Amino acid sequence: MEEQVALIEHACAVFENPSNQAAHQEASATLLAFRNSAAPIGVCQHVLQSSSSEQAKFQAAVTLRDAAVRQWATMSRDDQHALRGYALHYVLRHTSKHSDLVQKQLTGTVAVLLKRGWVDESPEERHAFFSEVESTVAGTSDAAARRTGIEILEAVVSEFAPSTASPLGLAWEQHDRCRKSLQQHYLHTFYQHAATIAGETAQAATQGQDQGVCSACLSLMAAVLTWDFRPGNGHAAYLGTRPASDSLQVQPGPSWRGLLLGPDSCPWLHPLLAHLHNQPDSVLAQRARQLVVLLCSLTGDIFAKEQHSQQQQTGSSSSSSMRNEHLRQMLQMVWVWVPDPQTAVHQAAANEEAFLLDACRALNAAASVHRLSGFETAAPGDATNPGILAHLASLTQACIGAGGLEQGDEGGWAADAVDILLDAWVELLQVTAVRGQGSGGVVSGRAHDAVGAVFQALLEAALRDAAAGAFEDEEEDEGKGGAGSARDEWLTRVAVLGRAAPLLALPLLSNLIVHRQQQVAHSMTAGKEDVSVAMEELCLVLRLAAHVLADPGEGETPLIPLSMAHASTASASAGQADVVEAASNALLGVAGMSLDPSLALIMSPRVMEAAVWAIGRWADTYLLSEEDLSPAMSKAFGPAGNGPLVLAALVQVAGTLLGGQAGEVELHTAVCTRLLSVLVRRRHVSHRLVQLQPWHNLAGAFAQQAPALTGLSAKVQRALACCLCQAATGLRDDAQRDQYINHLLQNIAGEVSSLASRADLTSMAERPDVMQHVTALLECLRGAAQGTSPDAQQPLFSVCAGVMEPLLVLQKVYRQHEPIVCLLLKLAGDVVEAHVSYLPAGDAHIMCHWVLHLLQTYSSYNKGRRSVQTAASLRQDTVGESYRDLRALLKLLTHLTQRDLIDFGSTEEESAAAAANGAGQPVDVAQLVFLGLDILIPLISFELLGYPKLCLLYFQLLAYMMEVYPEKVAALPSQQLHTLLHTLEFGIASSEPEAVQSALEALAALAKFDYQSKQAGRPGLQAGAGEGLLGRFLEVLMRRLLLDSGAGELTGLAADALLPLILAHPQAYQHIGLHT
Repeated sequence: MEEQVALIEHACAVFENPSNQAAHQEASATLLAFRNSAAPIGVCQHVLQSSSSEQAKFQAAVTLRDAAVRQWATMSRDDQHALRGYALHYVLRHTSKHSDLVQKQLTGTVAVLLKRGWVDESPEERHAFFSEVESTVAGTSDAAARRTGIEILEAVVSEFAPSTASPLGLAWEQHDRCRKSLQQHYLHTFYQHAATIAGETAQAATQGQDQGVCSACLSLMAAVLTWDFRPGNGHAAYLGTRPASDSLQVQPGPSWRGLLLGPDSCPWLHPLLAHLHNQPDSVLAQRARQLVVLLCSLTGDIFAKEQHSQQQQTGSSSSSSMRNEHLRQMLQMVWVWVPDPQTAVHQAAANEEAFLLDACRALNAAASVHRLSGFETAAPGDATNPGILAHLASLTQACIGAGGLEQGDEGGWAADAVDILLDAWVELLQVTAVRGQGSGGVVSGRAHDAVGAVFQALLEAALRDAAAGAFEDEEEDEGKGGAGSARDEWLTRVAVLGRAAPLLALPLLSNLIVHRQQQVAHSMTAGKEDVSVAMEELCLVLRLAAHVLADPGEGETPLIPLSMAHASTASASAGQADVVEAASNALLGVAGMSLDPSLALIMSPRVMEAAVWAIGRWADTYLLSEEDLSPAMSKAFGPAGNGPLVLAALVQVAGTLLGGQAGEVELHTAVCTRLLSVLVRRRHVSHRLVQLQPWHNLAGAFAQQAPALTGLSAKVQRALACCLCQAATGLRDDAQRDQYINHLLQNIAGEVSSLASRADLTSMAERPDVMQHVTALLECLRGAAQGTSPDAQQPLFSVCAGVMEPLLVLQKVYRQHEPIVCLLLKLAGDVVEAHVSYLPAGDAHIMCHWVLHLLQTYSSYNKGRRSVQTAASLRQDTVGESYRDLRALLKLLTHLTQRDLIDFGSTEEESAAAAANGAGQPVDVAQLVFLGLDILIPLISFELLGYPKLCLLYFQLLAYMMEVYPEKVAALPSQQLHTLLHTLEFGIASSEPEAVQSALEALAALAKFDYQSKQAGRPGLQAGAGEGLLGRFLEVLMRRLLLDSGAGELTGLAADALLPLILAHPQAYQHIGLHT
C-alpha cells in the first residue's frame, strides 16, 4: 500500500513539473491507470489519510468519486453506507488539512454518494444522513467544520440540480426523482438553516472572525434560490426575456412566502451590506450582493395569494402589498451600494466597479419581475427625494456620461453598466406597453421626465459616437458580421424609451433630422465644409426615428403602435401640431433630397440608403393605411388625403435612385427590397400604384431594358423584376394583367430567345459582357417567377413557357460554366415553386418535360464531373459554386414534390391535351425526382452534408420520397442505395434537430416498408449491402438514444423506426442485447 502511495505521489510531482515530455506522459499514464484500476477505493482512503501531497490527495478524491460510482451497484448496502460515512467524517474532521480544491472535490464526493443511493433509501435513512451532518458539526467548536457542513449541503443542492448534476449512470427518471424529493422535503430547510447561521455569524464575519461560515451560508442560500422550482421541469433556465439579461426569475412558490418575504426573513442582510461597503471585492461582499440580486428576482405564486387576499378584502390591490414591500426593501439595499450615481461612477473609474455593476444587475433583476407602477409605489419620491425612477435615470445618465456608448469602451465596465440598465428600462417599459391599453405604454409625470431624460442622454451619446466614427475607414469594419443587426437591436431597445415618452422623443428626432438635413444641403451647395459628421448623425437619427414610429413588417402586417396613436391624440387635444406627422414629414424630406437636381449627384448614398430603409418601414405602417389614423395623419397620408401623392413621390424617388446612383449596390438593394417591396405588398396600395405615371415610367424603363437599369447588378434586377410583377395584383382586369406582364417581360423573353438562336453563340458565349448579360436575363426571369401571384400566374407562365426551349440551349452552351448552370437550376426551382400548384394538366406536362430535359442535360454533362474529394476544398472556396449547384438541385426536386402526388396525366383527355401542346408522354413526378437523386447521390459526401442548409434540404427530400415512394427507393441500384443509407446514418447522428427529425422519418418509412414487404412475401429491400445496413440502424438508434445527451426529445420519432426494425431484424436486435 505504501508503495502505491509513493508511486502516486511521485507521478503527481512529475506531472506538475515534468522534466521532459516522456516523463509527463509516463506520469499521466500512471495516474490514469490508478483512476481506472479495478478496486482503488482502499488506496484512495490510504492516500487521503497518510499523504502530505495535495496533488495526490486531489487525485485520490477524484478516483474515489469515480470508483464509488462505478462499483456502487456491486457493493452491499453496508459497504455503501460505510463508504459514504467515511467520506463524510473525513471531510468534516480534516477541514484544515488540505487545500480548497481538495475540499471541494471531497464535498462533491459526499454529495455524489448521497445521490447515488438516494432512490434506494427510506426517508428515515435520508433524514439520518443530514442529522449526522448536523450532529457532527454541533459536536465540535471548530468553525471550519461548521463551514464544511454548510458546503456539503451546497454540494448536495448542486448535485441534485439537473443542470449541474454529475453523470452517475442513472436513468433520467431517477435524476428527476432525486430533484423532486430534495425540493419537496429538504430545500426549504437548507435555506432556513443557512439563513439562521448567517444571521448568527454576520457580525463576526464583518470582522473576519467566523472562518468563512457566513460566506458559506450566503453561497448555500444563493444555490437554493437558483434552483429551478417549476414542477415537472428538470432543467434550470434563465428566464429573462432578453439574452443579455444577467437576471434569473426565481419562482419558489407560495410555501416559501414566510421564509423569503416575512419581516424577519433576513434582517441581518442590510446591516451586513452596510458594514461591507468598504470591502467591495471581498468574497463575503460579493456573495451578499449576489444574494440580493437573486432576492430581487423573486416572482410568481409567492406573491399571488397574498395579493388575491387583499383584493377580496379591499376590492383593489393595496399599495402596501407584500410585492411592493419586498421591492422597497430590496431597493433600499441596492442604494446602499450606489447612494450617489456620480460618486459610484468615479469609484468604478478607479477600478472599484463591483458595487456599480451589481447594483445594475439587481435593478435589472427587479425590473424583469416588477411593473413600472411597482417601482413608483415602492419609492414614490417627495419634495426632497425625486424617487426611484429619477435615481435610476441619474445612474443611467452617469454611466452614459462615463463613456458607456463609446466604441472604445466595448466590454468595459461603463458599457456593461449602460447595457444592463438599458435592459432594465426596456423591461419596465415593455410590460407597461403591453398592459398600457389606450395609452399604449406612454408614461406620465415623474416617470415621463425620467424616461425622457434617459432617451435624450442615449441619443446625444449615440450622436457623439457617430461623429467620432465619421472619418473612420469603412474597410476597417469589413468582416465584422452582425454589426448591422447589432446596431438595429440596440436602436430597437432605445426606441422603447422613445415610445414611452413620444411627446418628447418625436419632436427631438424631427428637429434633429430637419437640422442635419438643412446643414447638409447648405454645406453641399455652398461647398464650404465637410459634412461627414452631419451625414453620419443623420443616418443614425433616421433609423432611430423609424424604429420609434413603426414596427418591423417581416412576416406580418405591422399595426400602428398604440403609443403613436396616443401621441397623435394628445397633440390634437393640446391644440398642437401632430408630432407623428411632423416626424413622418421629416423622414420624407430626407428622401426627397434625391429629387433635387442640385443635391442628387453629390448626396451621400449612405444617407439615402438609411432614408430608404426608414421610409420603407414607415410606409409599411402609415402610407394609405386601412387603420384609423388621426385627422392630421389621415389628411397627410391617408387614401382620401395626400397619400396617393406621397406614393407617387416615393416611386419617383425609387426610380431616381436606381437610375442615378451607378454602382451603389447596397442602395439599389435597399430601394428594391425595403421600399418597392413594401409598396407592392398590399393589393389596395398596388391598385393605386399601377395607375401612377412614375410607376409606368419605371416599368417602361425595365421593359425596354434601359441602360440605367441594365447597369444594375443582376441580383438587384431580380429584386426589381419581382416587385414589378407583384404589382400586377393591383390590376383588377385579366386583360390588363396580361397586357402588363407581356409588356414588362416580352423584350427580356425575346432577348433570351434571340441569344439562344444565334449561330455564333458558342464562339461568343465566353465573352464577359455576354455572360454578364445572360446572367442578368436569367435573374430577371427568376424575379418574375418569385413575383408570381395567383392573379398573374397564367400570363407569367406563358412567358416562362416561351423561353423553356431557349433556356435548354443556353444550358448546353454554358454546361462548363457553373454560375450559369446553378442559375438555371435556381430558375427552374423558382418556376416550379411558383406555378406547380396552379397549372392545369396540359401546362403541367409542359413544365415537367422541361424540367426532365433540364435534368437530363445536367446529368449528361455534370454527373461524375466532380469527385467527393473536391468537397473538402469547398470550405476554402468563397464562391462555393459546387455546393450551390447541389443546393439548387435539391430545392428544385423539393418544389416538385409540393404538388403532393397530383396525377399529371390522370385522364385520357388531359393526356391528349398535353400531347397537342407538344408535351409528349406524361411525366411522373417521382420519375423526375429520382432522376435528380440519381444525379445527386454520387455527389453527396459527409463534407457536403456539413453545410446545414444543404443537409436539411437533403434529408427533408429523403423523408418525403421514402414515405411516398419506398418501393422505388428500395429498387435503387445497390451502390446508390448503400450511399443513401450511409448518409441517412449521418443524418441521425447530426447536431441539427430538424435534419435528425427528417432522417428519422425517412428511416421509419423505409423500415416499415421493409417489414411489410417481408410479411407479404415480397423481398423488401434488395439483398446485400442494403439489407445489412438497414439492420445496423438498430445499433445506431440505440446508441443515439441511450448514450447521447439531449436524446430524450427524439424518443417518439425514433420509436416509429425502432419497432419495424426490431420486427424485421430480430437477430440484429438480439445481438445488441448480448454484446452491448
